[in-house]
Amino acid sequence: MSTVTIGVIGAGLIGRKHLRTIANHPDFNLVGIADTNTDLASSQYPGERIFADYTHMLDQTKPDAVIIASPNQVHAEIGIACARRGINCLIEKPVTDTLEAAAALIQEVSRSGIKTLVGHHRRHHEQVKTVQTLLRDGQMGALVGVSAIWAAHKPAPYFDAAPWRAEPGGGPILINLIHEIDFLRFVAGEIVAISAVASNRQRRLPVEDTAGALLEFAGGAIGTFFLSDSAVSPWTTEQGIGEAVEFPFSGESSYRFIGSHGSLEFPALTSWAQAGRTQDWNQPIQAQRLFAKTVDPYAAQLDHFRDVVRGSVPSLQPVEDGARTLIATLAVTEAAILGKRIDLAERYEALATNAVSSPVHL
Repeated sequence: MSTVTIGVIGAGLIGRKHLRTIANHPDFNLVGIADTNTDLASSQYPGERIFADYTHMLDQTKPDAVIIASPNQVHAEIGIACARRGINCLIEKPVTDTLEAAAALIQEVSRSGIKTLVGHHRRHHEQVKTVQTLLRDGQMGALVGVSAIWAAHKPAPYFDAAPWRAEPGGGPILINLIHEIDFLRFVAGEIVAISAVASNRQRRLPVEDTAGALLEFAGGAIGTFFLSDSAVSPWTTEQGIGEAVEFPFSGESSYRFIGSHGSLEFPALTSWAQAGRTQDWNQPIQAQRLFAKTVDPYAAQLDHFRDVVRGSVPSLQPVEDGARTLIATLAVTEAAILGKRIDLAERYEALATNAVSSPVHL
């Protein structure tokens, strides 16, 4: 089959990761890069067509698809521009910065019929697919609960390099927890209500550095999540699965899925059950290590995007689903601010009818 022509909008940290992946993929032909810092982009990618204005890139190169890796607040604007030109999109997370913007984007995508994929790359790990299969096939019985941690200590240069990270919207809820919320929605089912607390006690910045969330799932399971970017631990998905060179590998599990007939640690994929799948606390519990091959999730994501663009598979996460992850993540911040339980059912319904509003902005 012919190669897919593709452009990349945004040549920052995540944009460069996508560009490296495209360079090593035989089924894509890079036709342009759009970034406001054209001098830097030109020096980093000599020989490529560089555009300061993404609309010029879209109109002059007419790609089959684009990857939108721009700042969050222009995701919707760019996605809408692509939809109106019939250009398929992979949009980095979060899908947009507000729910109103997400609704506008969804409406335009629906009108145009383009293919979309939201860049929650963890869905493409083989370990993640294994967890999803085990939970949905009922191999651990009914899911009763989830216990999870994401805790790492971000150094001072992290904030110095991007001062907005020290302001509301730049904390671990909307930078890190959004990945975990999407992962949980993907493997454990829809999150229907959230309660939360947050603190800035460690750094005393205007943004949270620590939070705790209570998650209620559609199937009746209850989850707890501890989150901090001001604590040293080996318990993050990045360290446990080895998906990012910025995080030293630990191999430790930061998730425990607890079922009526057994439990599972992730990402180590250690399964715990009693012999014969009995349910007797007097019987010993045995461990079994499961195997799933390790893949580059960005390469696997690009493979999937290729197939989506070609029309051979449905999107693993179209913009509508990415917006549901945004709704649940924003609700953590809102629940912590208001000190109350947030029911998400009406918000999901409003999203479906394009009548949403954002109580909390990214």
